[in-house]
Amino acid sequence: MSEQVAGIILAAGESRRLGQPKQLLDWKGKPFVRQVAETALAARLEPVIVVTGAAAAEVKTALHGLPLQQVHNADWAEGQSGSVKAGLAAVPPDASAAIFMVVDQPQLPVRLLDALQEHYAEQHPPIIATLVDGRRTNPVLFDRSTFADFASLSGDTGGRALFSKHQVTWYPWLDTSLAFDVDTPEDYERLLRFFS
Repeated sequence: MSEQVAGIILAAGESRRLGQPKQLLDWKGKPFVRQVAETALAARLEPVIVVTGAAAAEVKTALHGLPLQQVHNADWAEGQSGSVKAGLAAVPPDASAAIFMVVDQPQLPVRLLDALQEHYAEQHPPIIATLVDGRRTNPVLFDRSTFADFASLSGDTGGRALFSKHQVTWYPWLDTSLAFDVDTPEDYERLLRFFS
């Protein structure tokens, strides 16, 4: 694949409903954030950018030794838009696109990131979004042509706000576990039970 695709991992949230930083939850002996970062690196995303905010020092420790870039969003409490913009600002000019990943998908498979990159290399759509059981989920790939529109985002708004502005190519994925969100202790237990 000739295209350079960056990876942006959103890992700045406070995880208020969970009661502890979801970035640091254990997944098979590793913190969530490290597992997602290692998956992004295995998929040859370049560069891999981790946006930190709450628990930034602990996240930095969890990522020690990995060849990635960390960007701190000092305004993380204002919502997701600041993290999205901070991540995009770190994407180098020679990258054609960026894939956004969330930190509470430690089960994210390398092969899905590979598939998104391959589909992008073939057709260059503005947005490729993952679809599981008819429900949109992460990760989502954005072509560089969409980057300027992120400037208009504010508050707790992410890239999905751009879905009405650009053509979205839906990429169906059959693994229903990818639809899990970890926002509460019960969500975390459900994810662990699914994979036990």
